[in-house]
Amino acid sequence: MFNYKFRNCAFKFCKLSTDKAYLNSSDAVLFHHTEMKSVDIPNKAKHQTWIFMSDESNVHTMKYFMHGSWKNEFDWTYSYRSDSDIYLPFGEFAKRSLPAVKNYSSIYRKKNKNIAWVVSNCNAPSSRNKYVTELKKYIDVDVYGKCGKPCSAWMDDSCFKKISGDYKFYLAFENSLCEDYVTEKAFRLYQEDFDIIPVYRGAPNVKDILPMGTFISTLDFKSPKELAVYLKYVANNESVYCNYLKAKDKFWASPYTLHEIVEFIYCSVCEKLSTDYTRDAKLNLTSWIKDKGCHKASDI
Repeated sequence: MFNYKFRNCAFKFCKLSTDKAYLNSSDAVLFHHTEMKSVDIPNKAKHQTWIFMSDESNVHTMKYFMHGSWKNEFDWTYSYRSDSDIYLPFGEFAKRSLPAVKNYSSIYRKKNKNIAWVVSNCNAPSSRNKYVTELKKYIDVDVYGKCGKPCSAWMDDSCFKKISGDYKFYLAFENSLCEDYVTEKAFRLYQEDFDIIPVYRGAPNVKDILPMGTFISTLDFKSPKELAVYLKYVANNESVYCNYLKAKDKFWASPYTLHEIVEFIYCSVCEKLSTDYTRDAKLNLTSWIKDKGCHKASDI
């Protein structure tokens, strides 16, 4: 039994359990997509609401969605996708109430390198490694992590603070090119101590999510070569570079903690159960996963 306390939730009557003995008597059952590949489909009680959970892109989700008979069993979805019944993006932006006080010229002049990238998946579906290989023909890119030079873990700020002090740009390249799939790779760059310009490649609708004027999108360039030309222009122009940092510093964002995610998901489920929430149309999970499609990486 997992006794979770809904500290910040207005709906206090729900109980959360990981004990499968309660499977048939529970009002709602949550399934994470990674469990669906190996778990046999249980019998669904008539009164139950089944919820599909995934924080991965459609590309990765489909690898686990092996049983076609799952598709009509689910009632709600939880994911980063804006069309989810329970929607939680990877972060949330807020405009700063007070402007950042920084010597931007000093920050710029201390930087002596162009582009850094920390990456652990060396063969992602987005073909980001292929894109970077082509980009490196025209501008310097230093790769860290499992796919490059040794670096402390991504969640360890010490490595990333060093990178943001030395480098002018950071490649926030997603593993998949899917609608709404803007992950902590981008949100984390909007923390106060990271004075570096994000170069983003991923969600086609990124401009609906990240603040305009605060990042450089690969979508605005026909090729890595064209992107490199622009990055060199920004890198060699102090006023242009600093304007990006100033615009970025008008906003603040942070990825959610695990506790915040758990609190939000289960409180949202409890709220919907208590208000008799229903979808506009019955959920077909296979169709839902495919509806908000992912784009194929170009053959670069």
